[in-house]
Amino acid sequence: MAIKRLIYYPGDETLLRQRSRPAANLKNKRLKRLIQDLKDTLESLPGAAIAAPQIGVHKRVTVVKFGQNDDDDEQPMLTLINPEIIECGEPETGFDGCLSIPDIYTWDTPRPTWIRFRARREDGKQILRRVEGMDARVLHHEIDHLDGILFLDRLRDPDELYTPVAGADGETKMARLIDLPRRV
Repeated sequence: MAIKRLIYYPGDETLLRQRSRPAANLKNKRLKRLIQDLKDTLESLPGAAIAAPQIGVHKRVTVVKFGQNDDDDEQPMLTLINPEIIECGEPETGFDGCLSIPDIYTWDTPRPTWIRFRARREDGKQILRRVEGMDARVLHHEIDHLDGILFLDRLRDPDELYTPVAGADGETKMARLIDLPRRV
């Protein structure tokens, strides 16, 4: 259908922090258009997933590319409608980044090591699945978006945010935001 404009933090923070409503009618043409818009938008970006609030639609819909663990092959996009976490493992700190918060990353976000969840697929059939590692992190991040939560809210230490910068040797390296010179 269309590549949609992303909603960005901090300018659109109010929109990103709204809790999404469940998608009620799975055969609705607007829902099908939303799903296609999410797929088209994600396909145009370097991300593993996108949630409807990131394009300004507050429905509980996300599109995820599982297979983000080191030894896995990336899987085709999977639409999750009204996803719910049923059970999850102990939290562990690790990587996080967000299409709506470009060029800001951390390795300090606690997220579950595994998640068992249920959702509806695009065809309306229920899916019950368990994901681990990075796939669990990605799913948890997307469900957070549906609840109006940003990865910044989960940081253990707000000083542990990084951005890519060009080094003196011309190579890109990660630098802590707090260590960069402040602009006035």
